[in-house]
Amino acid sequence: MEVGLFSPLVAHVILIVFGVISVVALVGIAYHYSLVISNRSKFARLDALERELKSVQADLKDIKAQLVKHQLKEGVPVDKGVPKTAVNVAAPDNNAGAMKKEVWQAFIDDYNNLAHSMNVPKAAAACENFVRSNRLHLLICVDPSDAETGNPLYAPVDEVELSNFWAWNVNGKADVFAVVPNPLVEYNEELHRRKGLKETFASNYESGRFKEIEVKIPAQFTQRMGAWQIVQPGVIRVK
Repeated sequence: MEVGLFSPLVAHVILIVFGVISVVALVGIAYHYSLVISNRSKFARLDALERELKSVQADLKDIKAQLVKHQLKEGVPVDKGVPKTAVNVAAPDNNAGAMKKEVWQAFIDDYNNLAHSMNVPKAAAACENFVRSNRLHLLICVDPSDAETGNPLYAPVDEVELSNFWAWNVNGKADVFAVVPNPLVEYNEELHRRKGLKETFASNYESGRFKEIEVKIPAQFTQRMGAWQIVQPGVIRVK
């Protein structure tokens, strides 16, 4: 008769111990798996909340733009220029009112240096400082083609992140401004076709999304009695 390695009692105890260890291991694995699932669920909820927050912020920006548009049309007269009459109509002068390059070149050089560094963590703070130090006016286009004038309709805003245009007062000319895009805002299809960028600047944009803008020539605006009017479009390059 073959003798076993362990007595029946010891073998039975060993089987029980191994059974308990197996159960504990299974419980541990199940607990660990539940934690993993729970964490994934939490991350998914956080992602969903982040997407919802961004959507709400975009909606809020559009609502503010519509409110500004309504207030502008109700309270501020749109500058339609001097009416054409037989007395003041003259032969067009292509150079009349054009800003000389040397007037705005230093400002544009500083702006382009700023626009080339929008991928740094403190880009928003850098834009705030640039706006403040250059005493820039912040604008948006509330209507790319106003029904009354056929021209883009611009309005001021008071926050850098809400603005799409920055207006720099040309030295020595109280109502003349060199205008550039807000470099903090990603250049995309909506900005180009619905937010007035296409009407304000000639560019190499066709489609897609771009983080970097370079201004070749700023747009020229005038501001009279609170009404902003584009005089000459600028030239930009996105990349």
